[in-house]
This record gives sequence, structure tokens and C-alpha cells, in this order.
Amino acid sequence: MSATYFGYFMAALVIGCGGPLQAGINGTLARSLGHPLLAAATNTIVASLGIFTVMLLLQVRVPGMKAIEAAPWWAWCGGLIGGFAVFGALNFAPKMGAAAYVSVTILGIMSASLLLDHFGVVGFRQQSLTLPKLAGAGLVVAGMALIQFQR
Repeated sequence: MSATYFGYFMAALVIGCGGPLQAGINGTLARSLGHPLLAAATNTIVASLGIFTVMLLLQVRVPGMKAIEAAPWWAWCGGLIGGFAVFGALNFAPKMGAAAYVSVTILGIMSASLLLDHFGVVGFRQQSLTLPKLAGAGLVVAGMALIQFQR
């Protein structure tokens, strides 16, 4: 494993650790505000303000209309998916428990990732589905089942 890849791995690990923490924090906010959609909206507003602040500090240039128009229609859907992810986490994780919720989302992430790679869609480089990858996904399913059904 190269040093660069190890750095990416560690960054992804830390980001992943934030998922259940964020779900708990947002769930608490939803209870305080009285509705999960209010917490999801608050989360998105705070995230946007944080990103805009960093963009100002780094002096990120806004692209021209030509670049904006060149993006495929589906490139604008990431925010919607992120909003659903925030809402789902803050609404379901407190009801299911952090480990149960995250194990199911990991199963979804793994399933979608294998398909996206295999077909090389939405900007991913095509990487064929192989038996070792399927075996790895099977282990993810086994792990999810152990977490879900051991009550």
C-alpha cells in the first residue's frame, strides 16, 4: 500500500467515524427542534455555511456558465442524495441503534459500489466484478447479519 493510498484510507476511516456521531447529534437536534426535517435542514445550512467559508478563505473561483452547463443533469443530484442520507441517519439510527443502522448502510454502499464500478457509470472507472469482490461483499452481508440479528 502506497503512502498516498494509506493517507486516503485514513482520511476515509476518520470521515466514516463521523457518520454515526453525526447521526446521533442530528437525532438529538431533531428531538430538540421537534421534527427530523428541521434538523436535516439545519445540518445542510450549517454544512453549506462551513463550505462557503472555506471557499472564501481559499479563494475558490466560481466557474463560468459554460462549465456549469457542461455538467450532465445527474451531476446536480449529489446534494439530494446527501440530504436523504442525513435525514435517514438522523431519523433511523436512533431507532435502530448506531451499529445496526451503519451495518445496513454499509451493505447498501457496498452493493451500489460494486455495480457502479462494474458498469463504470457516473464518473467511475470501469472495474469488473470478480469472485474475490463478491466474496468480500458476502462477508459484509455476514457481518451485517451478525449485527442485525443477534438481539
